[in-house]
Order: sequence, then structure tokens, then C-alpha cells
Amino acid sequence: MNARVQGLLNHENWIGGLPPDVRAELISRCTTIDVPAGRELGRAGEPCPGIYQVVQGHLKLLGRQEDGRQVLITVYAAGNCFAETTIVARRAFNHTTQALTATQVRLLPAAQFWDLYNQHRAIADALCFKFASAIGRQLAGREQRAAHRLGKRIALMLENLCDHGGERYLDGSVLLPLPITQTDIAEHFDVTRQTVQREMSEMKEAGLLTRQGDLWLIHDRQRLAVWNGKL
Repeated sequence: MNARVQGLLNHENWIGGLPPDVRAELISRCTTIDVPAGRELGRAGEPCPGIYQVVQGHLKLLGRQEDGRQVLITVYAAGNCFAETTIVARRAFNHTTQALTATQVRLLPAAQFWDLYNQHRAIADALCFKFASAIGRQLAGREQRAAHRLGKRIALMLENLCDHGGERYLDGSVLLPLPITQTDIAEHFDVTRQTVQREMSEMKEAGLLTRQGDLWLIHDRQRLAVWNGKL
């Protein structure tokens, strides 16, 4: 993904980048958890048991504004790791994580993490790189908000989703890989659902996308790439 494009999904997987022997030892200490769609894996304010890695499926990370509004911060996909900051800072969850689809995750208990962390310098290096990359994505997101109107930001988000395992058809269309609603998009960009609905309606009228059940079907990726919207 272009470092200047802040999307809902990314390819972060620091565990996958560890030396094979370290990675194998870490995974051997994990337990596997199945999370049904809609189920919360961790809630803001609760103790964090350890570090997670998504094996399959998607989860969304949710925050709350001071006025009580919910914010969709990011979506985790297969390979993504999360809750490291919570464990390193030795605090409770700051946010709530909820399964978007039926999901399977690995859990590395906190005590096991610290044992491995103290044994293997590669884990500290990998985490340092992950945290630096996360800061870079946050800065890119701020630049994107300042540089693009809402329609363009929605188009960039949909492009990002196209690049993460969507089902591709012979006519060039792409069925996005996760069920994301207009409310989710509004929460992510901190705007009203009605505002997002207007933008998505314009995209539909332009023949860029349609709704297929719980998923979005992108008909014209090339035109989506240059879409700028009207807001």
C-alpha cells in the first residue's frame, strides 16, 4: 500500500517477519480462539490478557469520542497483530475490538510474551518497526484528510479494500472482502451517515459500485482511482 494512502486495512505482520525459529517458538506458545461475527474480543477498560494475531477473518477496532460517538479506527485482517501497545504499556484496553466476520485469532499470553521478549532481540526490533510504521500511517492519514475532500477519501478507502483479498471477476470488477456499512464509513471519517450516503449514491449513479448483500462490488477500479466526489 502507498505510504500516503491511509486505508482501513494494512499488511502489518511483525510475527511473520521474525526469524523462523523465533516465530515457531512464539506460535507454539499461543492458544487459538474462535470469535463469532459480532462478538467482542476485548472491551475498553478491561484487562488485556496478551497479544493477538488474526489467523483468518476480520475484526474492527472501535473507539469513543468524548460526546459518546463511536469511531471505527481500523480493521484487522489475517496476519495482523494487535494489543502489543496495551501489553507493553501495562494498561487495560483503550478500545473495543469486535469481529466483523467469523474470525480466528492466536493469543500469546502476556507472561509468555515477556519471556520471549527478554530472550530474543528480534522481537524488540520487530515491534519497534511496527510502532514506527503505525506513526507513519497516522501522519499519512492526517495529510489525506487535509488534502482530499470526502469523496476522494472514500474512494481511496475502497481502493485499499480492493487490495486486500477481494474476489476478482473476469470483467474486472472486485467484490470487497469484508462487510462494511455506510455507518462504518461515517464512523471512520467522523462524518454523518447521511453525508456518506450522498457520496456513495453518487458513486452508484456513476456506475462505480453496487451493493451485493453485505458486501460492496466495485465495477470500475480505474475510474474509482480518479474519483474525487463533490464534497
